Formats: sequence, structure tokens, C-alpha cells
Amino acid sequence: MSNIMKGMIIAATIVFIGSTLFFLKVKPSFAVSEYLMDERELGELCIAQVVPGSKDAETGTFDDQVNLGSDIKSDEDNKSEEKAKKIRDIKLTSDPLVIIYHTHSSESYMPFKESNYHRVDEEGTVRDVGNVLENELKKKGINVIHDKTIHDRPSYNESYSRSLATIKTLKEKYPTALYIIDLHRDAAAASATEGKYIEIDGKRVAKFSMVVGRSNENYVELYDFAKKVSGKADAMYSGFGGAIIEKDYNYNEFVSNKALLLEMGNNKNTIEEARECGKYFAEVLASIIKEEQ
Repeated sequence: MSNIMKGMIIAATIVFIGSTLFFLKVKPSFAVSEYLMDERELGELCIAQVVPGSKDAETGTFDDQVNLGSDIKSDEDNKSEEKAKKIRDIKLTSDPLVIIYHTHSSESYMPFKESNYHRVDEEGTVRDVGNVLENELKKKGINVIHDKTIHDRPSYNESYSRSLATIKTLKEKYPTALYIIDLHRDAAAASATEGKYIEIDGKRVAKFSMVVGRSNENYVELYDFAKKVSGKADAMYSGFGGAIIEKDYNYNEFVSNKALLLEMGNNKNTIEEARECGKYFAEVLASIIKEEQ
């Protein structure tokens, strides 16, 4: 065997032994038969020698460390998470405090004007707005019962007698409900081209009004509560306070001293304006409820 060949064999042997010892030193768990590494592992190993802590066998892989930056959240992300957490953390009152129902359940808003602004389908009606009021109150932790029974079909004249049977049943089933809202919409004058509204936060919000029946034995309490609602609405959103209309009828308001015959907008208001009224009215009512409870 030539000296050159012997030198090459010795050099190869030294390289083999040296590389084996190197890998055993870096990671003793490697067997000699497993010393070969793919490109990814070799890259990780090289970086690990230069950047301390870039790979920790106990706490995570190299990818975990490299991708750490992707887990850093922006202020907006954190705010969104906090808002979502607040909504998740809201706990409804164990018993309902509010009942929403509709004596004239089919009353509708623009652009739903078939049958003289009355429709059986829910979209665009006072039931639609009742959904908004219900959901907004629940977001504030106030438990609500929303009854969507249609009382003004087939006979409009018997609406109040049918709705009285409904509210009596609901009151018996949910005696903790003190705030009783019969949600309607008003009728605009024939000459009106648009509904009554106010601008809040740049949005067109339908105006509301309340009807108090003078024929109720609890008329004074009913009027005082309506006055309180109007005052709170105006204090929270200037100009939002609703008019109080007195009439010689009871409108089934005797069922509670905090009953409201509430008219949100009129038939010339759009359903969007009426829904916005529902949102802002929820703020007002929630503020009153939390003061009183």
C-alpha cells in the first residue's frame, strides 16, 4: 500500500472519529449509527451554537422560538380580546326583570309598507325592534322575556284584550319582572315625508314617546316612571327624551307601576332608525334599572 493511500485512510479515520465524538458531545443521546442529520437539523444545530437558548430541548423547538414574534399582539388585538372577554363574563340576572311584548305586533316601518304598514313577517316590525332592545339589555346583564305573540290579527279591535291575557300569563310566570314594555310604533301624519328622528353619534335615531293611561289606578306612579325615563334619556343624549302623552284609557298598564306603552318612531321612520332607537333606549333603561336594583 502506498504512503499516499495510507495517509488518506488515516485522515478518513480521524475525520470519522472526530465527527462522531463531536455529535456525541453535542447530544450524547445520538447513537453512532444516527449521527447523520438532515439539512434542517444541521441548520438548527449551527444556530444553537451561535445563539444561546435558540433551541431548548426542555421548553420547545427552534420553530417555537423563531415564531415567538408572531404571538406578539397589537394593542387593537388586546382591546378586542378584552371586549370579547367582558361580553363572555356578563352574567344575566337569575330572574327576568323586563318583559317586552306587543299589543299591535304587526306594526311596521319603512320600507315595509304593505297592508298600511302592517305585516305578519317579523322583519321590519316592532318585533324586530324588540329583538334589538332585548339583546342590548342582555348584553348589560339584564334578563329579558320577549313575547312575540301576534295580537292584532285577525281582529285589530280585540288587540288589547288578547294582549292582556298574554301579559297576565307572563306576569304570573315571571313575578320578578317589574319593567313591562308594550312596544309599538306611532302613526305619522298623512303629510309627513319622513319619520321623527334625532342624530346621535352621527346616526339617525328614531324618536320615542310614551302613552300613559289616566284610567289606571296607578296613574301617578306610571306618569312618574315615564317622566323618569324621559329625563334620563335627555340627560344621557340631549334631545332624546321622549314625549309623554296622556289618554283616557288604561292600555293594560295597571299590571305594573313601571309599565310603559312605548312608541319607537312612526311608520315613516326606517327600520334602521327604529333599531338604533332600540339600542339607545336600552342604554337609558339599563341605567335606570341599575340605579333602582
